[in-house]
Amino acid sequence: MNGQDLYPFASGDLLDRPNTYFYSKYRGRAFLEAWQRQRADASRDISGPVSANASEADTVREVRKTDALLESIYCDLSSEVGAGEIRSLLDRLVQRFEVTKRLHGEYGANWRPTDPTDYRLMERYVRFGEILDLAYERTGALPYLNALLKTVDTLTASRIVLNGQQRQRLQVLIAHERDHVKRLASCLTEKTNVA
Repeated sequence: MNGQDLYPFASGDLLDRPNTYFYSKYRGRAFLEAWQRQRADASRDISGPVSANASEADTVREVRKTDALLESIYCDLSSEVGAGEIRSLLDRLVQRFEVTKRLHGEYGANWRPTDPTDYRLMERYVRFGEILDLAYERTGALPYLNALLKTVDTLTASRIVLNGQQRQRLQVLIAHERDHVKRLASCLTEKTNVA
């Protein structure tokens, strides 16, 4: 069994064929080691030169409502202003992402996408990852870490299309993600040893 078999969640076109993550088998330490290898491989890949396939189109584009909302959430979380309302909006975005594994450019009534084909903008996922990282750091709420892991799966699987700035930001996300998991594992180990 190779590493990809133990951690199959960060490969392929995850925007067109999202993972469901349902009924994933428990594989213990081997699974975590495979996850760490996948993230290390991705970090190594994105530290190299930017591919000709990298999308510079993300830098010149129309700002969609979701993108503006993400920027507002990021700014408010960074300054801790309006935490209650912001968390409510973030929780709705997390819920939509958990259901579809996509972030659409705009949501209408009942948080349904107004354009079901507008979900490929990588900048949106990078910013969402940064928001989830910050939200987990501030609150310790596991749904944010869970969504961060899935967002980083999507980003590392699509790393060839990221531009240089997005790759740098993904490097930071991977490092923070590892730290969050390491701290969580440490807390669980301490609780197990106390019991």
